[in-house]
Amino acid sequence: MRNPGSLNKRQRNARARTMLSWGLLVFFGMAGAFTIVAGSISTELRDPEYNAKLSKLRERVTENPDRPLIVILGSSRSAAGMRPDVWQNLSPQEPSPIVFNFAITGAGPRQHLIVLRRILAQGIRPAGVLVEVLPAFLYQADSLGEEASLKCRHMLADELAIYGHSPPAPPPVRPPPVRQPPVRRRFWYSKWLDQWYSSRIRVVRHYAPGWVAGEPLHQERWKKLDAWGWSPFASGAKAATADEYRRGVALSRREYEPRLAHWEVSDVADQAVQELLKTCQRERMSAVLYLMPEGSPFRELYRPSVRTELESYLTRVCHDHDATLLDATLWNTDEDFWDGHHLLVDGATRFSQRLGRELLDPFVAKLRRSHDLSQRPVPERH
Repeated sequence: MRNPGSLNKRQRNARARTMLSWGLLVFFGMAGAFTIVAGSISTELRDPEYNAKLSKLRERVTENPDRPLIVILGSSRSAAGMRPDVWQNLSPQEPSPIVFNFAITGAGPRQHLIVLRRILAQGIRPAGVLVEVLPAFLYQADSLGEEASLKCRHMLADELAIYGHSPPAPPPVRPPPVRQPPVRRRFWYSKWLDQWYSSRIRVVRHYAPGWVAGEPLHQERWKKLDAWGWSPFASGAKAATADEYRRGVALSRREYEPRLAHWEVSDVADQAVQELLKTCQRERMSAVLYLMPEGSPFRELYRPSVRTELESYLTRVCHDHDATLLDATLWNTDEDFWDGHHLLVDGATRFSQRLGRELLDPFVAKLRRSHDLSQRPVPERH
């Protein structure tokens, strides 16, 4: 005769296993459906910063179809430090160009290339492109690169190929083995769960904002964009206190010192720079490579040989692709920065005014000499 106590225990265990199985089934079912939604959503959700800037750019181009367009491609340094609003109508030559700041947070040469290709795919044809060179992002060895930003932005398969990764291979003709190697299985699960986890808040805020407390993720930040793509750093602070500056410099040191300790130009970064400049030549867009200002605490992170190697590399690629090189590293004082390399509002204004005087008018003159002031595609320009 069975012990009633042991029978109840077995029943409880069976019920618990059943509930756990159903719970896991519901969880993975919902996560799978969520992943499909997250993978098929528009760039507004996959990449809200890009989408916000593209929307602004379209507005400016629509308003000014006959004015030449100059696009800025850069990182958060340029996003906060370059104010195209002070450049509008600066050139005495007519028609005066539109200058738009399409710098993206965390972007390096690999993302500059994809943003340019995306813009061209939208039918927007700049006459000129200003491309920031962030020296630390020319070193892309190991995990020190743009991988975090690429993962966050959920790059599409054809875009990942540009970054040195191959798009998924087509299904093999022969059926694959039933049992996959554990390493591949773990990689697939990891990638799937990562996409689900990183997109969860963004999708929920979009479709059910009332479910999540606080301001919408990223939304308030992109609302601060002005008409020309510029947004201030540190919520528009005019100055940093001594403590804020000290903490900002310490954070910059932790983030960038590992990148600069063994600095060199990585192959994948060089390929992106070369391909971007080739694209500019192919599309008959004049190109400028520029270095943003840096404060003295940040410049101390470089080894003495880095500047020489950097200058040699940039001089060579600019010569090979008929691009202009501008080094503005020393243009601003330490008081103009929040953390040694992000300009505050007043510093950004002074930098942009000087850049307009020293670069914009000569650059527009160069564009005129090459007769490439049109926003039309290359075949129509001919």
